[in-house]
Amino acid sequence: MGLIEDTAQYAKTQGLLQKGMHVLVACSGGPDSLALLDILMELRQKFQLVLTVAHFDHGIRGAAAAEDASFVADFCRKRGIPCFLGRASVPEEAARRGQSLELAARGLRYDFLWRTLQRVGADVLATAHHADDQAETVFMRILRGTGLDGLTAMLPRSGRHIRPLLFAPRQRIEVYCQARGLQPRHDATNDSPDCTRNLLRLEVLPYLRRQNPEISRSLCQLAELARVDSDCLEQQLAALWPYMFAQQHGKNGLRLVSFCRQHPALQRRALRRLFRETAGSAHDLGFTHVEKLRLMAANGPQTGKSLKLPQGITASFTYGMLIMQKRRQEQVDRVMDASREVKACIPGSTEWGPYVIHAEILQQRPAKTKASEYYLDYDRFGNSLLYFRTRRAGDFMELPAGHKKIKQILIDDKVPRGERDSLLMLAHGSEVLWLVGKRRSRRCPVTEDTKNILYFHIQRKEETT
Repeated sequence: MGLIEDTAQYAKTQGLLQKGMHVLVACSGGPDSLALLDILMELRQKFQLVLTVAHFDHGIRGAAAAEDASFVADFCRKRGIPCFLGRASVPEEAARRGQSLELAARGLRYDFLWRTLQRVGADVLATAHHADDQAETVFMRILRGTGLDGLTAMLPRSGRHIRPLLFAPRQRIEVYCQARGLQPRHDATNDSPDCTRNLLRLEVLPYLRRQNPEISRSLCQLAELARVDSDCLEQQLAALWPYMFAQQHGKNGLRLVSFCRQHPALQRRALRRLFRETAGSAHDLGFTHVEKLRLMAANGPQTGKSLKLPQGITASFTYGMLIMQKRRQEQVDRVMDASREVKACIPGSTEWGPYVIHAEILQQRPAKTKASEYYLDYDRFGNSLLYFRTRRAGDFMELPAGHKKIKQILIDDKVPRGERDSLLMLAHGSEVLWLVGKRRSRRCPVTEDTKNILYFHIQRKEETT
């Protein structure tokens, strides 16, 4: 079978192309992308495809790059295919971001491609990554130190990104271009071993290929085996996740009892998933971070201990849970604002941080109160001033069992240490009458003799609008 037929079969088995699909084809004008565009044109009738092309100039090669853009545009114009051109200065962006040229180029290129996909309403983005690209990627990740997921390298399909030529070696693609009479452009920057990928392509892999002619196939096979094994572990984790994952006060966490029962492979995967769900991606979370957290969890109770992670995430241990949350400046600002002491307006409404507390004088006891409500005998309390604030040293509360320090109450109630300083309290001096949402003082209870009831109801500000 020829490359066109093999690509059609690969696209079918991997679920890459569906009938009537609009495909945005990334085309640099080089052999790989030009072959991909030509093959998709041949498959256009079979799959009833709509094709659009996107070409990006990295602003590195001057006139040569401009000629590449003209070549791609002319190639598409002669074949009646819409073509969109983009350009940016990679050197300037790399300097601004403090990145390598390779990394900055990739970021700018994909920004342009995804914007174009949205602009034209395409279903998928097709790129011309092939088997030798896959082998290089696997080798690069081995050199950098990677786990099973990293070994999977590139997938035939990642969301809306498809790679229809991932099965084909570079040599077969070059033979296809010759047989079809295609005259692709040549990018001279690929001839210099000045970046890791070029060094592998030009020097390292050719050397290894002399020792093992099947090195590229072996690396691609490794990627496929890793992908299948990774999928198997993900399925196991998905089945266990409802028993491990929990949210505590809106924060993502793992139940340590369930977590510690799992195999280390699943523990590491669970930690990465928890980080990804908290941060939005698992990038920058290295093996060292994962292993430190895993060993901390395995070494018994760690309540109060925490670890700073990349992307502004903090992991903390609290009463049988491992919690991850973002260290946001707005959270700090809110706590600082909330720490102010505010006199309770009775009757009336009092604003404190993100809350509004309403106070009323009632003559009849509420039938039932929620955690956001509190009442006491107003007449027995007298004209004492009440304040809403956070905790202070020496705070105490009168409980049915007697006088008790607020610090000890919070410990007994297993309130996470990171939340204690932001808890809202109703206080008279050092005496706390209401630890909002948690405890109520036994002082000034409402009885049959009570005539006036002081009733508080707390709401978040967004609930009042």
